[in-house]
Formats: sequence, structure tokens, C-alpha cells
Amino acid sequence: MPMQAMSIAVSGTEFTDTDGVDGLIDMARSAQCDAVEFWYPKNALRDGVGGALRKLDRAGLRTACVSTPSQLYGSGEAKGVSLLHEAITLAARTGSDRVNTYFGHAPMVDDQRAIAAYADALAPVLDHAAAESVVVVLENEFDAFGWDPAGSDISRRPAALAALFARIDSPWFGLNFDAANFLCAAVSPARDALPLLLPWVRYVHVKNVRRASADSPPDGWTRYTDHGRAYDTAPLGSGELDWSALIASLATAGYDGYLTLEPHCAPSMLLTETAAAADHLREVIKVRAPSHR
Repeated sequence: MPMQAMSIAVSGTEFTDTDGVDGLIDMARSAQCDAVEFWYPKNALRDGVGGALRKLDRAGLRTACVSTPSQLYGSGEAKGVSLLHEAITLAARTGSDRVNTYFGHAPMVDDQRAIAAYADALAPVLDHAAAESVVVVLENEFDAFGWDPAGSDISRRPAALAALFARIDSPWFGLNFDAANFLCAAVSPARDALPLLLPWVRYVHVKNVRRASADSPPDGWTRYTDHGRAYDTAPLGSGELDWSALIASLATAGYDGYLTLEPHCAPSMLLTETAAAADHLREVIKVRAPSHR
């Protein structure tokens, strides 16, 4: 049977708690796509879950993933578990088969202990996910907000991430591969991350970044700092990431899921940059990841 080509979605992370989903709908229209990453709870805070979902349904938009600010390692474990259970229920309600989460952090680096603790916390969540046929995807991160000065989050280290996935060994748990986040964590996504982690990729975030070379980021773009290294977000067709090569690798491995855009730029630029990023991404998909047998 022919395999489905990768699909484009857009992320609700670009909006505030008071924005609702109106801007997300406009963002999807600018990308000419029919799927969104619904951020729970913030995309639902203005209109309520029911109201937000009705707006998305009237706009003809599917939910590619329900994303949460949850983490299961460190001080946020209990809240993270509860939030993930809610998100899994919501994903099943919307017909989505993905829920996004984060790892967490602690005062010191101890990957073995962190992996064991995370696996224990995740076990009841995966029971729920399996019952609802929802995959929990862990997004690899860097210390974007200065919360993890020790660098204890194992998701910034591909080998530790691979050890976590191998230990849990569940079809209901996989990776949300974010190449830009790896780059900001001083990891080469193409050389050191994707080849090792390809067996577990279940979802993909798409943006581009470049190492900062000025006192402030270009107008409208966002600067992130990780352990003294500064990076600026950039238009998808520029920056340091070779998305053409990354998508070719994903296609070769059989990935045919969503590529979700999150430009991380100023609201005034969001629709224009999303449209340009989607056009660029479609051309890349057409050349490097067409439908194949």
C-alpha cells in the first residue's frame, strides 16, 4: 500500500492564555493546513474546552496533538501526571492520537536515577494512554527558561533519551523530535540525535534557529539562552538547520506523521512567517518525502 506523505500542522504554543483559538485558526489558514496542535489548558482558558473545540470543528480543523506543559521528573511530577491524564482524555475526545509532554529537572545530573523515576511515574499514564489508543510523546528540550542550570533534563542528551525509550519499550510512548531544541542544547540533530532516536520518533516540531551574533535578536524573532549560548529563531528557509536532510532521514525511516510549525516570532509577523514556512516545508516534502511504496 502507498504510504501517506507527511502532513503540516500549526502549534497553539504561539498564543497566550487569553487568546483562545481564534488566532490559531488564522494561523492554520495562513499555512493552508487542516490540523492544529491544541495546547491544553491555555488554548481553552478563554472559551472553555467545549467552546474552543467547537470553534476548531467549525473551521474544519483536526487536532494533530494535545500538548501540555507537564513534566514527570522533579517537583512537578504529581501535577504533571494529573495533567497528562486530562490530556489523554481530551485527545481521545477530539480523535487525536498524540499527547505531548516534557521530562522535568532536578538539582543534579543523575541520568540513571532520572530514567528510573520517570519510568515509574509514567507507568499509570501509559496504561490510560493504551486504553484510549493515544501515544504520549516526550519533547526533547534545552534550558530555555533557566529552570535547569545543572542540565539534569535527560532529553537534552540523545543517548540518555534512547536509554529511556529502550527501558520503557512501549508502543504508547515515543519522541517528539525537535531539531532546533537539540541544536540549542549544543547537540547536532542530524549527526548525533536523529540517527540514534529514529526508531522512537512519533511526532515532529519544525522551526529554525541560528547562533546569536548580535546584542539583540533580529526584529520580531526570539532569543533563547542555554548555559551561556544564545540562539535566535529564524525563518524556516534560513538558520542553521538543514530541514531538507532531516526530512529525508525521517522519510527513509518511514515517518509519515505531522510536521508541526512553531515559528516563535512576534505576533505581528506570525501569519506571514507561518505562510512562508508552510510553503517552504511543502517544497521540501515534495522533493525529499513524497508518498512512496
